[in-house]
Amino acid sequence: MTQDHAVAAETHDALWAVLWNRRYDDVDEPLWLPDAAYSGILAFARVIDAETTLLALDAGETFLVFRASGEPPPIGSRVRILPASRERWRIAETIPLGLGIGLRFDDHTPVTENAWVAPLREGVHTLRRLLDQRRERLTARRAQLGALNEPPSVEEIWREEISAISDRVALETEYTPQEHASLSRARAKGARSADEEERKIIAARKRRFAERGNEEIARFKEECWPAIRDAAAAEVRKYVDYRTEVVRLEDALQRIRTLSTRANNVATALDRIERAAFRIDAIAFDPARLEEAEYAEELLRTVELLHAAIPLRAHSNAGSFSAYRRPTAGPSVIPPRF
Repeated sequence: MTQDHAVAAETHDALWAVLWNRRYDDVDEPLWLPDAAYSGILAFARVIDAETTLLALDAGETFLVFRASGEPPPIGSRVRILPASRERWRIAETIPLGLGIGLRFDDHTPVTENAWVAPLREGVHTLRRLLDQRRERLTARRAQLGALNEPPSVEEIWREEISAISDRVALETEYTPQEHASLSRARAKGARSADEEERKIIAARKRRFAERGNEEIARFKEECWPAIRDAAAAEVRKYVDYRTEVVRLEDALQRIRTLSTRANNVATALDRIERAAFRIDAIAFDPARLEEAEYAEELLRTVELLHAAIPLRAHSNAGSFSAYRRPTAGPSVIPPRF
């Protein structure tokens, strides 16, 4: 990747320190294929020159080095690496480490203090308290809203009113006693007379029903319907507002339940993170911003990534960094003398 021996030596030593911290014996090179993909924790990144960046990925079972380009994300981020041009790679997806934390695996000296964990632990406790308070407020508001049944639509009420008018008009325009008597006399004369008389009577009743119905509907539409329509529309709007707020409250409560579960898990994870003795050279955690949803998410995500960055492999049998590197690594890369 480089002909600069000083850069090569420094990068070699730093990369070997990362191997020591991640408990690997050596690095592996990925197999470049058009459909290859590798995911894991970004454990090392070094910009060699304007076109070359050395990336090292802890994939859980193996420690891979990649030749890429561009500015890398923070160490400890979860990344997905895909092929770029031939024998080169690119970072396609990144879940970045947040809170301004600078995580370093390229230093093999023992860590003597973990004071940076205490503010995060206190921040998680504060976040859990804020989540509890918000859940209580939302639960109280949800109880205050109660249950509201969906009202009929304006169209449904219109159909019901017209149907009621039709039923009433049908009763009011029923056959008259004279028509019943005329129909009885026609039936006494025979089927032919009865059929003809019945057609006349039915036609007359249909005319009465249509004329009376049209009058009643026109009167209802002009006098009664505007008030009924406005009241129905108001009930529909009231229910829509109610349902919108209920859905919003339920979604917010579900998010709080999810965040509370994550916060409880994160509180336990911080104990393991403290025992892992990570080397942190920078942190910019601001507890005053925890009421911001995005910042609270950043806190949880960052602690989860730190927990995921705890080495899964067993400790090396070597008791020191020098003993660890001696059997396989040999001396550091030394520029040749001319």
